[in-house]
Amino acid sequence: MKRWGKFGLAAALLAAAAAAFILRSRSEIPVDVFEARKEPIEEIVTAVSAGTVKSRREATISAEVSGRVAEVRVAEGNAVRKGELLARLSDPELAKQADAALSEVTHMEGLLAQAVARREEAERKVHSEVARAASNLRKAEQDHERALPLFRGGFLSKADMEQADTRLANAREDARMADIGELGIRAIDREIESLRARADAARASSAALSERKAKLLIAAPFDGIVIKKILEVGETKQPGAPLFSLADPREIYIEAPIDESESAKVRAGQKVRLYPDAYLGETFAGVVSEVKPTIEVSKEVSRANTIEVRPDSSSRPLRLGMSVDVEVLTGRKEEALQVPSSAVMEREGQKLVYVVREGKIVRSDIATGISNWDRTEILSGISPGDAVVTSLEIKDLRPGSRVGIRARQ
Repeated sequence: MKRWGKFGLAAALLAAAAAAFILRSRSEIPVDVFEARKEPIEEIVTAVSAGTVKSRREATISAEVSGRVAEVRVAEGNAVRKGELLARLSDPELAKQADAALSEVTHMEGLLAQAVARREEAERKVHSEVARAASNLRKAEQDHERALPLFRGGFLSKADMEQADTRLANAREDARMADIGELGIRAIDREIESLRARADAARASSAALSERKAKLLIAAPFDGIVIKKILEVGETKQPGAPLFSLADPREIYIEAPIDESESAKVRAGQKVRLYPDAYLGETFAGVVSEVKPTIEVSKEVSRANTIEVRPDSSSRPLRLGMSVDVEVLTGRKEEALQVPSSAVMEREGQKLVYVVREGKIVRSDIATGISNWDRTEILSGISPGDAVVTSLEIKDLRPGSRVGIRARQ
């Protein structure tokens, strides 16, 4: 009987211990922990919203003259070459005016050519007449000079002297008439001058109308991609109306906003990781090429500093307008005590973590260093190997709570 009594007492003690263990287990909160340790860590500044792929060479092509859209030769996304015809506007009245102006140029140039030809012919005749009259006048003057002393000496009859006088008078009249012919040439010169002015005016008018007519043909100003088409056949466009947006895909960059509180960390030359939405799961590389000098204010991203990122070359093309998540690598340490960033809390301006010590939650105030979405460097407050609680979503978890470690990293 004593033996059975001893066995009964042992069983009772074992049952009590088991009950105590079960009771204690039920009072413990299961938590996940991360053992603080030293590893490489990067400091990353992430854009507050997705960046956009843009081109340094973009242009909006607008109508320069009014006209109806007669033809559209390209669609959005098409690659085009410099000078390639994109669309054609139609203006029948302008075409008529241009044709009439060209006909006027032809007419005036014809009249001018005729006047020039008449002048050349008149000049030849006048020069010939002047030369002949001058020659005759010299001979008549010489004959008269010889005849006069002979007549006075009685060696020449009065009739012969009168004949010499008549020849001289006629020669002088011929010379005078030849000089009048020179005046006719000057009259033709004035006509030519007038016709030349009218021809120049006609050419200027024709050139202006031809230039306006040429502007009905919409051509690409450089090699690029049509990123927007803003016209349809049959529409009427007025001067200044946008027709196409064109961009050069060879000069792309990513524009992204950085929160002003972190903008001081970002500098030109820093490496960048790019995550295009079009290529899920893929990472592209780049470098910060420019940090804008001003802070911009908008409803979408509050106050932000815009940066530009130059992507490295890749076999996968980044297309204009693509949405890209941007991470700027602003610092790196090869050996830093760290914990998951999600384990770091803040109370009244003090950063802290929960640490499991002797089965209970202990608050540890900490000072932090560089960080990223995944990890945060701890400068003080905990030591390597400390079990930092990561399952902070658990209800009623507070300093002093009894906990049991459910999973350990």
